[in-house]
Amino acid sequence: MRRFLLLITLYSGILTYGQIGGKTIFNFLNLAVSAKQAALGGKIFAGLETDIFQPTFNPATLNGGLQDQLGLNYTDYLSDINYGNVAYAPHIKHIGQVYTAVTYINYGRFQYADENGNRNGHFSAGEAAVLLGYAYHFPESYWHIGLNTKFILSNLENFSSTGLAFDLGILYQNIEKGFDVGFVARNAGFQLSTYQGTQENLPFELGLTLSKTFKHAPFKWFLSFENLQIPSIAFINPAHNIQDPNGKVIEENITFADQVFRHTIVGVELFPRKKFNLRAGYNFRRNAELSQKDQRFGSGFNFGFSLNLRKFEINYAYSNYNFASGANFMSITLHLNEF
Repeated sequence: MRRFLLLITLYSGILTYGQIGGKTIFNFLNLAVSAKQAALGGKIFAGLETDIFQPTFNPATLNGGLQDQLGLNYTDYLSDINYGNVAYAPHIKHIGQVYTAVTYINYGRFQYADENGNRNGHFSAGEAAVLLGYAYHFPESYWHIGLNTKFILSNLENFSSTGLAFDLGILYQNIEKGFDVGFVARNAGFQLSTYQGTQENLPFELGLTLSKTFKHAPFKWFLSFENLQIPSIAFINPAHNIQDPNGKVIEENITFADQVFRHTIVGVELFPRKKFNLRAGYNFRRNAELSQKDQRFGSGFNFGFSLNLRKFEINYAYSNYNFASGANFMSITLHLNEF
């Protein structure tokens, strides 16, 4: 325990800051890593205690119920981009339960072309991260704390970069009342090697999730807040500008309420205690940033389902980004102790 607290102290001293909108590198680290997460809006930091992928976003959620589970996730992302995740939580003698995960993303195949449009071969691009996590439950309390360490490798054509990142998570879990609160500082770190000699920022993020299960109601709700390190997260979207009768362009009006809602994700799970579950979530920022002025319906909406059998669990989710595109998530969790 002393060594664990020492590591937390050292890692919490890393100076970094977060920005979004293409101003950081290794942004694949913020993609949803499972169908459950995706169905509930994309970023869930607590409340999915039976999801083997949950500690990837908050290491404090690692628990004994995840032991002997192997998780595999594949995501058919935008265009020909795809990515996948593998997660496992073994128990190691003299150490205890640890968490391991691997994330990769394949950006597809690209063509070389000069300024005249002459094509000359192809190249590829991809990134990956290997994660090792650990959590500690304070005895006779509702509090948990956890730490993830991630080694990152990025290869974009003939440019490459490596990095090291850390997640520090806290979980308050009251099982009797069915109430969870998770807070996490994610992706605090630095580049070990740069693409062309310039140090760039990692996608640091502060996140918070509250979840509640009701004893006599067949649903569970989730309320998440993402990117809390950036209070003013909203920006004016030119696609939402309008013209008055005189032809003057009127820009989108960003209010305080807009700023709050763009941090917000809401989700609900139906029949959480049954073998078959339904989930839905809504991501306000995704709707505001990716929808078109006259076609806003559906952007930011997510839904999915799961079928939990004795030996394995199947989860599917669909995330709608705008009227033209979306992503499909398929996750399989194997209960290895049943084989």
